[in-house]
Amino acid sequence: MKKTAGFGTSDVLARMIAHWRDLANRCDRDHRPYFTDFVPAEDAVPAEKIAAEFDVQCIAWGGVDAASRVMLCFVPKNFSVDNSRFPVKCLTLSYRSFKPPTHRDFLGALLACCIKRDTIGDILIADTFAQVFVCGHVAPVLEQELLQVGCVSVQVSSSQPVSLSPQMNFRPISGTVASLRADAVVAFALRLSREKAASLIRQGKMTCGHRTVEVPSVLMEPGDVFSVRGYGKFRIDAVNGVTRKGRNHITIQKY
Repeated sequence: MKKTAGFGTSDVLARMIAHWRDLANRCDRDHRPYFTDFVPAEDAVPAEKIAAEFDVQCIAWGGVDAASRVMLCFVPKNFSVDNSRFPVKCLTLSYRSFKPPTHRDFLGALLACCIKRDTIGDILIADTFAQVFVCGHVAPVLEQELLQVGCVSVQVSSSQPVSLSPQMNFRPISGTVASLRADAVVAFALRLSREKAASLIRQGKMTCGHRTVEVPSVLMEPGDVFSVRGYGKFRIDAVNGVTRKGRNHITIQKY
């Protein structure tokens, strides 16, 4: 795993890595694919390194291209696993409402059906319907029990094709930052002062991957996905050169 200085330890991260190692080992031993539940897409990078240790592959798929949450498949190198083999189900939730429910509304309604967060992938929202990617074994439960999201009645179908894209859920933020330090990046993304951003970090409100960022001077990188409690989730999409005054051109995607 990259970057440890300035990051808090995580029992969740340790358990997850142990689980991946177990799946990679079983894949090599049994010569068959093994799937995880949904994880953040950025987790595919360390999972691929673990797969390589056991001389197997790790493939990621979330039901749609550029998904922010994906399933991982540990598979023998001489196996071919296409996307249709992943136990991912797309549910279409139709509704009539002047104002569509929010992502938080959908997630709350899904969890209220007594399913685990790890069984839920991307939630893509349009004006009159949303599409939710879930583990195949929970889809029948949601088709029967999910009747309302927030104050809006919904109809759930598993027979509709995928028609929404994750790109619809990103809002790009472009500009310059003095450096790629965590406090500078957070200040830019949240439109806060550098001091306020540093304070949020010291309070333990920032996470990157599965780790809490505890030190404002931690350096971020393109591709890093981070969250700030109460402000949302972001991804450093690109760093495009340096200005004459030494500032970094940066593009951040807000989920």
